[in-house]
Amino acid sequence: MKPLISIVLCTYNNADSLAITLNQLAAMAQPEPGLIEIIIVDNNSPDHTAKITQAIVSNHSHFHYYFEARQGLSHARNTGLEKAQGDYILFTDDDAEIPTHWVARYIDIIRNLAPDCLYSKISIIWDKPKPWWFIPEYTPCFVGLDYGDETLDITDIHHEFYGKNFCLRKSLLIELGGFDPNLGRQGTKLAAGEETLLYRKMIWAKKKVVYFPDAAVGHRLKEREYSSENIKKLFVDGAHSSHHIAKLTAQKKIMGRPARMLVDSVKSLFSSTLLLALATIKKNTAKRYYHYLCICKNITLIKLWFKTP
Repeated sequence: MKPLISIVLCTYNNADSLAITLNQLAAMAQPEPGLIEIIIVDNNSPDHTAKITQAIVSNHSHFHYYFEARQGLSHARNTGLEKAQGDYILFTDDDAEIPTHWVARYIDIIRNLAPDCLYSKISIIWDKPKPWWFIPEYTPCFVGLDYGDETLDITDIHHEFYGKNFCLRKSLLIELGGFDPNLGRQGTKLAAGEETLLYRKMIWAKKKVVYFPDAAVGHRLKEREYSSENIKKLFVDGAHSSHHIAKLTAQKKIMGRPARMLVDSVKSLFSSTLLLALATIKKNTAKRYYHYLCICKNITLIKLWFKTP
């Protein structure tokens, strides 16, 4: 029987966490047999990912394993799109904490509302004290998502979903061109934005996008995510994604470059410099570091603007 939902999980070099998530997926409740399939895409992992995955696949007929040698999360997700048989594709990650009712709630919303896209909450799992530099402004960097406890019809670009917990029609994803290989994680490069571009395209096309609160997943943090070096890399690498999206979506251009991006980056650079000075005077070390990272990101954006037409 053709599944209603294909769960696509793309993984890179995170085998031990992957094993936890796969066992949770295997333990999920299903309203009826045959409604889901689970597709694991190994994005050229150098660790024991293949061994971990094969142990699960051999015991569960609805689990399928594929290898994608082209490095990059978008390549892996496009492979998942190609292999998926379901009417909807539900994406998650190898560090997601999956509750037993997760897919059942997605099935309920699909059957009741028939949305083009639907998504739910993501909570950050802190298994040790938060780092000294953490402030709430970093929550999107940890893909924390909470838009409240009511189901919402989303019509604006300010309620973005993240790849750990979102679902959309397979036919719509194909119509939108899949995931842009110039966006998303690529090995150790902490780029992003592949979901951002899809989300904006759906909003601009007035597709039916629904947020619902009761299919939350958790985000298990990697050790490196507690380090200040990692968050700095996330800001700087993310600037490349922001620049690429700005090029694709710009309405006004200067010398073929996105005009709004330059204006916003210069304004933000000036504002962040003033706020860094203020945080320094107040001896607020965490705020000072945050504004320093904003300065790094905006300088990178401005350099990219002048360098890349």
